[in-house]
Amino acid sequence: MRMEALILYTALGSSQILRYKHCSLLAMFRSRFISEVCQRFYSHLLYEREGISPPNISSPAVVVSVNGVDNSSYAVSSGGNGTAGNNTNGLTTPAPKAEEPEEHFHPLVDFLWAVTVAIFVLFGMVGAFISGKVADYFGRKKGMIVITVLMFIAAVFGGIPIIVNSFEVLIVHRAFVGLHCGINVSLASLYLAEISPKKIRGAVGTIHQLFITIGILWSNIMGVSKLAGRDGVWPWVYVFNAFPAFICLVCMPFCPESPRWLLIKKGEEQEARDALRKFRGYLDVEDEIDEMKIEARKSQSIQQFSLKQLLTTPELKIPLFIAIMMQVSQQWSGINAVMSYSSFMYKNAGVDKNLVEWVVCLTSTINVLTTIVAVPLMEKLGRRPLLIWPMVGMLLSFVLLTIFHNLQYVEDLKDHHSVFAYISIVVMHTYVIGFAIGLGPIPFIVVSEIFRQEPRAAAMSFSLTFNWICNFVLMLVFRFMQKSMLGYVYLPFIVTLALAITFIFFMVPETKNRTFDDIANSIAFGKKRGKKSKAFGDQDGEELQQMT
Repeated sequence: MRMEALILYTALGSSQILRYKHCSLLAMFRSRFISEVCQRFYSHLLYEREGISPPNISSPAVVVSVNGVDNSSYAVSSGGNGTAGNNTNGLTTPAPKAEEPEEHFHPLVDFLWAVTVAIFVLFGMVGAFISGKVADYFGRKKGMIVITVLMFIAAVFGGIPIIVNSFEVLIVHRAFVGLHCGINVSLASLYLAEISPKKIRGAVGTIHQLFITIGILWSNIMGVSKLAGRDGVWPWVYVFNAFPAFICLVCMPFCPESPRWLLIKKGEEQEARDALRKFRGYLDVEDEIDEMKIEARKSQSIQQFSLKQLLTTPELKIPLFIAIMMQVSQQWSGINAVMSYSSFMYKNAGVDKNLVEWVVCLTSTINVLTTIVAVPLMEKLGRRPLLIWPMVGMLLSFVLLTIFHNLQYVEDLKDHHSVFAYISIVVMHTYVIGFAIGLGPIPFIVVSEIFRQEPRAAAMSFSLTFNWICNFVLMLVFRFMQKSMLGYVYLPFIVTLALAITFIFFMVPETKNRTFDDIANSIAFGKKRGKKSKAFGDQDGEELQQMT
């Protein structure tokens, strides 16, 4: 690909850093210092509005340890990626606590903080649900440019809470960020899938995920106590929204629109040909144009694919079920549980509490490096092997984590707690590596590959809505799981992974180096290969004609 593609990846990467910097509450809720200073700000405002002098509130650096559990970094729980994702794809809330370290905060802080957390996910659901309409109405590229304005608005609201003395504007900020995230994850995945040559489509999708992991690392670094995780400084974390949004706004206009959208959706064959030539860097793109024209005739009778059509078209039942299960598997794979006990593991391993936040940054660095390795592997090994085998490793990691995590609660083995903690840390990182290779990037890639052009945007939107719903459900229940299950909190995720591996083995096709039409034919419900479809007339044998 030529320079336009390089600009494209820079722009998309910036938009995803912007998105995942805040997705799953990364900037606000990954760092215990950002979390504490924001809650302290809420508390001071509430006391001031009541005309009461705020009581002494402990510093965020103070560590509250209950039964050997480091509770200093506890933040309101949230789901992992991706939406999203991908998170998405993780949290850094610590082990459960028996008492609140912020016991001197105003009584309403917990509720308001929960609202601040939840509104992000709620508006993410809305964004995911409408993303298909945005993608089809504006186009993939123009849609991403249009929604960039949401992040400029979010940056303004996120940067002024101290100036206007209001925590409500921070809640509004979270709503705008969630709306943008819900729309953008769908548009970016669709765009990258549709502009990529089939031989590197998976690798390009993984580059998308690579920028997401870089965004997660950046959010961790900005949130440390030496940087933005301090009183009076934390709004700059949210003002930073404007910077990657500006890069995206400047770079994206130089990138061509999706050729598949131009030809199949708009019927603009010459414009699609010109865009494809810019992406490929050579003039002879007729083979790809012919393949698009065949797919276009199969879907030319459908102008706008509605949700009702998506749910009632027989041949879409299986691919839609696959798409939903992939998103559910990603969110409920347990990345939250791994990251939530990281502080506990590091403390028992003897890591200084002031260094824990930097060690968490190291974990994010490993996530970035692993994703870099996954880029060439995606086309060399294929989607199925990179899903199944890393997930097997994740499942085994959870089994070992359950064993060694619980051993750290046994007082008779107190002398060996540090050893068990070191083993848990190693196993935790094997899990993170497995997630970064497989369940992190691949669900978005596969979902964008198993549908033809017309239902693709609607299907991506619908499946991502389930991603956000699972995110929200996990956000609601995970805190209670932590408190009630302690070291056995991994067990539900072990079951989820086992079921997901079985489902993928039997149901998910290999999509590497295959056309969208070929993939759709291989998994269509209710028709054999070569039989005409009710929704998409099988016209492969027709003479190719000029699109008008």
